[in-house]
Amino acid sequence: MSRRLMFSVLLGHYLSAFTALGVPLYLPRILADLAPDAPGWSIGVLFVLPTLCTALAAPIWGRLADRHGCRLSLLRAHAGLAAGFLLAGLSPNLALFALALVIQGTFGGAMAASNAYLATQLNDGNLSRALNWTQYSARLAMISGPILLGLLTASGMGQELYRVLAWLPLLAFVLILPLPDDRGQAKARKKTGDTGSELPQDLPRLLLVQFLFCFAMVVTFPYFVPYGEALGVRNDALIGLLYALPHLVYLVALPWFQRHESNLLLPGLALFALGNMLQFGASDPWLLFAWRLLGGLGMLLAFIGLHRCLSQRRNQGSAGRLFAWFDSSGKWAGAAAGVVAGLVSQRLGIASPFLVASLAAFAALLLARPLLVAQREITA
Repeated sequence: MSRRLMFSVLLGHYLSAFTALGVPLYLPRILADLAPDAPGWSIGVLFVLPTLCTALAAPIWGRLADRHGCRLSLLRAHAGLAAGFLLAGLSPNLALFALALVIQGTFGGAMAASNAYLATQLNDGNLSRALNWTQYSARLAMISGPILLGLLTASGMGQELYRVLAWLPLLAFVLILPLPDDRGQAKARKKTGDTGSELPQDLPRLLLVQFLFCFAMVVTFPYFVPYGEALGVRNDALIGLLYALPHLVYLVALPWFQRHESNLLLPGLALFALGNMLQFGASDPWLLFAWRLLGGLGMLLAFIGLHRCLSQRRNQGSAGRLFAWFDSSGKWAGAAAGVVAGLVSQRLGIASPFLVASLAAFAALLLARPLLVAQREITA
């Protein structure tokens, strides 16, 4: 049953992630048709609007999930994303389109909801591996979404793309419906007086490490194309490949590295910091391949380590809030990284986001060490 459950949750998460991560890249083209007179800054605002709404709403949904069941919260996440995309596809003006994005972000959040539901169904070891695979589905969606949706936009599809994509989270909703309901667990805890309200004491440290790590990943994204061009890479396909290399490392190498018994968070953060520092000082575009691969390996190991820390601290009674706060910290990091990337690239040069990423990863490394000491105490 656990294998079928994991397959349904992971496939559902991929469908929702493909929907949410694939279309924002083509937002400028969609707005050109929907609101050709919209100011240029509106693209950036609409781009981050769903992320900010998810970051704000996630802790609330997490608390409700602990009270009423994580499966119900997961169904809400898929349905909310579908409703937001359907409204976006039918919006006649920019105001209604913005409201649709607010609905998408506020009522979505499939990553946190998927992980919280898995936490109620799996033991620590299986949960840690499951968290690696939900991240795998997100990386796969991040790579496949823009490529496949680019084919549709090239064929002339614009705003109607939202209406087509709304069917994918609806399919995810159907996949989750027959899975075991965890509301009985919440009722049983209430009867015994075990509310599961205790969150890990070191949760703020874990969230800060997550924030810094996600910040380091995202801050180099917005200006990667001009960074590659500044190094002499003129081919868009080659720049796209360089951009995708860290994610490809995750997709290819995860099955081998997640079997490692020790926590690889510290070496992962160290490699990630080193990879970004080398990219900051890169002058040869061909060496950039090696530095991107090195950074990708660090990203993989850091994710595996973070997920192991998270799975060891989960309490089934507080899984909704734990994973909601964890996901929310990553969303806030992404929003902050976009702002910082614009500021430092304008003042310090187009390569400066890699320096910022390296410093953020190194700060996460310093903060993460006590987490591993606490983890050994938890598992002892």
